[in-house]
Formats: sequence, structure tokens, C-alpha cells
Amino acid sequence: MLENIPERSDTKSRTGVAPLLLDAKSVAAVLSVSLRTIYGMKSTGEIGPIPIRLGRRTLWRYEEIAAWVRAGCPRRELWLKMAQDQGFGHQFGQQF
Repeated sequence: MLENIPERSDTKSRTGVAPLLLDAKSVAAVLSVSLRTIYGMKSTGEIGPIPIRLGRRTLWRYEEIAAWVRAGCPRRELWLKMAQDQGFGHQFGQQF
């Protein structure tokens, strides 16, 4: 299903279950970039998926990150249009 990106083994919890939501450190590991790069990409719109806030945590949906990579890592403006066609849920009042 997610053959184009690395396994989630580096993000598994102690229970052995891969999380559905990833923090910035885990996203950086999955994308093979630094944590600093993730924050830079987030602020410039270079990373397409918009993170969600859960309490004080900023998290990304693993499935959306995977779909974004399969789509060629487009910038946020283009990704939001593409994500609607791929059936991702509601976020910030936008259905995609």
C-alpha cells in the first residue's frame, strides 16, 4: 500500500503499533531530512500536508504524508487541490 516510502518501523511505539499521527521528528525520519528542515518546509509551504494540533502537539497524518510523497512532494497550494481528489478528511473547514 505504501511501497514508495520507508516502512514505519522507525516510528513504532513500544507496543509495536505504528502511529497514525506523526510528530515533526518522525516526519523528518520518514522523509530522511532534518527536524530543522521540516519546520522550515512547514513555514514556507514547501511541505504540502497541513499538520493538525492535538493539545500542544503538532502532528501530521501518516497516510497524508505518504500520499504527498507518492504525488511528488508538491507545494502546499497544489497539494491542497490534489488532496481533495484523493479523499482526505476535513481540515480547517476545507473538505479534502
